[in-house]
Order: sequence, then C-alpha cells, then structure tokens
Amino acid sequence: LNTAQYGFGDDQNPYTESVDILEDLVIEFITEMTHKAMSIGRQGRVQVEDIVFLIRKDPRKFARVKDLLTMNEELKRARKAFDEANYGS
Repeated sequence: LNTAQYGFGDDQNPYTESVDILEDLVIEFITEMTHKAMSIGRQGRVQVEDIVFLIRKDPRKFARVKDLLTMNEELKRARKAFDEANYGS
C-alpha cells in the first residue's frame, strides 16, 4: 500500500501529454533565460547575478531564487563544518 501524498494536482501516474508539455515549457524557459543572461553579463557566460537581474521584477521567482541561494550557502557552510570536524582542516 503506497501512502504517498500528492498535492497541487500531482498524480502518481501523470498523463504523458502533461509531462511532455511541462517539459517543453521548462526547456523553453531555461533556453530563453540562458540566452538573455548571456547577452547582459560577461559575454558568453551565465552568472547567478544575471539570472537574479532578469527575474528581479517577478516577486515569486525572485523570492524562490533568494530562498535557493540562501539554502545553497547554508549547505556550503554545513559541508565545510562537517569536513573540518572529520578531516581537521
């Protein structure tokens, strides 16, 4: 018996068509953002600051990026502390 919970319309076995259209939308968004980011920052490079700049006027995306960047920094600090405790550097 699988007791997994699904929210926001998730389904254990989603329609292939739903998965395909979502994949297309995600790839299109990432491609568009990458091209924009490459044109505003250092030529030919995508940096975090470029992505933050591009989404700065979208409160939901901006808040999510800030959360992810904060979480990333916390993980880096935790890894460093773990390494120092175990390997003494």
